[in-house]
Amino acid sequence: MVKAIEIRIDYTYDTNNFFDTQQKRDALEAVAEFYGSIIQDKLLRIDESDFGSVDWSAVLTHPGTGNSQSVPGLVVPADVVIVYVGGRELGGSTLARAGPGGFSASGTSAWFQRIRGRGQPGAETSTPTLKTDFATWGGSMTFDMPRTWNFSQTENGTGSEFITVALHEMGHILGIGTADHWDNQLADGAFTGTAVVNSHGSAPLADSGHFHESINSKLFGCFGASHGTPRPALMLPFISDNGSNFDVVTDLDLAALVDIGWEVRPPTPLRYTELSPLRASFNWNSVSFQTYQVQRSPDLGSFASGGSAVGNGNGAIQFWSDPSPPVGKAFYRLAVNDVSFPAPLIAAPGAIADDEYRHIYQAPRNVVDCCIHADE
Repeated sequence: MVKAIEIRIDYTYDTNNFFDTQQKRDALEAVAEFYGSIIQDKLLRIDESDFGSVDWSAVLTHPGTGNSQSVPGLVVPADVVIVYVGGRELGGSTLARAGPGGFSASGTSAWFQRIRGRGQPGAETSTPTLKTDFATWGGSMTFDMPRTWNFSQTENGTGSEFITVALHEMGHILGIGTADHWDNQLADGAFTGTAVVNSHGSAPLADSGHFHESINSKLFGCFGASHGTPRPALMLPFISDNGSNFDVVTDLDLAALVDIGWEVRPPTPLRYTELSPLRASFNWNSVSFQTYQVQRSPDLGSFASGGSAVGNGNGAIQFWSDPSPPVGKAFYRLAVNDVSFPAPLIAAPGAIADDEYRHIYQAPRNVVDCCIHADE
């Protein structure tokens, strides 16, 4: 599988020099690489020169000051999401804040649709309640300066766990708790997205920002975490440090990205636990929004016969053993496909009046009371 998007970290507004060491930058860029490696959407570029007499400024919350910051004429390449980062004193128990950026733009409907949707039809409409997808040029992320942080990428240590917090905040930039399509799937204090309901077994409690603090799921194997370990979901309002490994994204958090509209396809290597003339056994890390089948071939020419039945993932490590390995040679592969959830209705195209030249402002969005340290 080839990475489809790049989350590009920009330190222009790190005016307080929070990211003043390579270790800090490496940790954040590892988080960006993780999300970039599992999201397979195709995003069109945002460039004034493609549309003639138009203009725009990306609008974000300045990471170093908390004020509104404009970036006139920002060129956002295809398949790139730009995240401006930095640090400042946030006060209280708040560890970090982040969210997708807004914009100030002049032009016609086609230009505004490019900025809002980047080629994703369900994100192009100007009416929040009609959105069925999410796309963004990027956003901003800031971390609490006075705090002691652990920047290890593999294990808990002294201080707040940077990897956990950065994964959480990047989730907000990607729309969890901040996208209109997140809000559109909230009903009676719960999140009703079909992938999330499939993962959790029912609609989990949630609000406009996070899953409820009581919600648990299964860890996705990354940054030293063991795949399938039961733990609190990452996108909760509170973060706590315990155990030898980080709390990282869970199956539920990844399912939320699916419901928002991202094409989430984690790499799934097939591992063998035994290979002998009498037995061939395998395992793989599953997610609840994909199906899996181990297929077998005698010559790498055809995988049509033999192998396991198609099974749904469940967020845990799944296993399969060949009950009767063939005499001679055998080749195995893992076929992975998306679960087919009901497709959301796509928003209707804008009216002709939307083709009039006009100016639009959309503010950046951040989650209030985000990422609170539970032990303070």
